[in-house]
Amino acid sequence: MRLGRPTWVSAVGAVLGLVTVAMLPALAISGKNDIALIVHKSNPMNNVSSSELRRIFLGDETRWSNNDRITILLLPPGTDERQKFLRSLLRMSDDDFVRHWISRVFQGQASTGPKTAASSASMVRLVAGLPTAVGVIGAADVPEGDSGLKVLRIDGKSPGDDGYRLRR
Repeated sequence: MRLGRPTWVSAVGAVLGLVTVAMLPALAISGKNDIALIVHKSNPMNNVSSSELRRIFLGDETRWSNNDRITILLLPPGTDERQKFLRSLLRMSDDDFVRHWISRVFQGQASTGPKTAASSASMVRLVAGLPTAVGVIGAADVPEGDSGLKVLRIDGKSPGDDGYRLRR
């Protein structure tokens, strides 16, 4: 049996439709494997450069643009998000990062080091409740809707964008 043009076009359209539907879950989670920087929604920052971010997490920059003291929150040592963040941005291992902050505190350059949130869920709650905090979590763990948070762009790019700096 020979398919007429309308039937053939309909068959091709149906196949393309099925392929598109099959790809939707992959398209919807684009960037979900990236690392996200979250801040309270009232934070004046929307975009931060890699060099500014590096200065913040090394303790060289201690205040937001509105002069509030920055509170650094990370997930526990050994977590994938923390290790990737430290490797990608600071070019440090977990141990090197901890030693760096111990040295800063010991030399009187800082009164305390970064704080640790037990999980991504607790990170979200802490940052949403603390306007001066910046936290590092997996982009997939950022809640949708009005959670009291916003995701900082890094060098003008958001998780999922081509060239985004914090890829897993």
